[in-house]
Amino acid sequence: MMMNSVIPLKFPRLITLFLAWTWSLISLAIGINAFVKSNRDKNRIKDEIPAPTEVTINTNDIFQSGAVVTTISALILVLTTVYIGLMVVDANARSGISTRSLPLQYITLAFLAVWLFATEIPVSLFVSTRSAKVSASIDGITIPDNLLKRIERALGATTAYKNFSYLKLLAILPWFAFIFTLAAAVVAFLASSRARGRSKGATPVSSTEANKEAKPLPAEPTPAA
Repeated sequence: MMMNSVIPLKFPRLITLFLAWTWSLISLAIGINAFVKSNRDKNRIKDEIPAPTEVTINTNDIFQSGAVVTTISALILVLTTVYIGLMVVDANARSGISTRSLPLQYITLAFLAVWLFATEIPVSLFVSTRSAKVSASIDGITIPDNLLKRIERALGATTAYKNFSYLKLLAILPWFAFIFTLAAAVVAFLASSRARGRSKGATPVSSTEANKEAKPLPAEPTPAA
C-alpha cells in the first residue's frame, strides 16, 4: 500500500499543522515579550518617581487576557508538535496512529481555535481603546486624576496601550495562529471523513458470502467397469 493512501491528505495536513505550529510559537514569544517589557516599563516608572510619592499602575485587563492568549498559544504549539510527530511515525512505521487519532486532532484544534478567537477579541479591543490605570499618592494623600493627566502630558508620558509596540503585536499576530489552527482543524476533519469512507469501501467479504459465490468444481469422471 502506498504511503499517500495510508495517510489521508498528508501534505495539506503537514502544511496547515506546520503553519499553526509556526504562528503559535510566534504568538507565545510575543506574549512572553509583552509580559517582560510591561513589567520592565512599570518598574522603571516607579523607580523614577522620588519618595515619598507612590505610584500604582494597573494593567490587569490586558495582562489577564494576554496571559490566556499566551497559554493557548503554548497549547497549540504542543499539540501541533505531537500531531506532526505522529505523522512522522506513520511515515516510518505505517502504524496508522495519526489517522486513527484524527477525530481527537480536529476536536482539540477546533476547540483551541475557538478559545483563542474568543480571547483575542478582548485583547484587540483593550489595546485599541484602553489605557493603564495610574494612581498616585504623596504621604498617603491621593493625587487627583485630572492632575495626574496634566503631569503625564507635561512629561510626554503615555498610558494608552496602543502606544506600546509590544502590545500592538499581541493584538495582531495571534490572529494568524487562530487562522492556521482553524485551517488545521478543518483539514483534519476532512482527512478523518476520507479515512472513514475508505474503511467502509474496504469492508472484507465474509466467508459465508465467499462460499456462496464460489463455483463448484466439476466432478471427476467415474471410470468404466
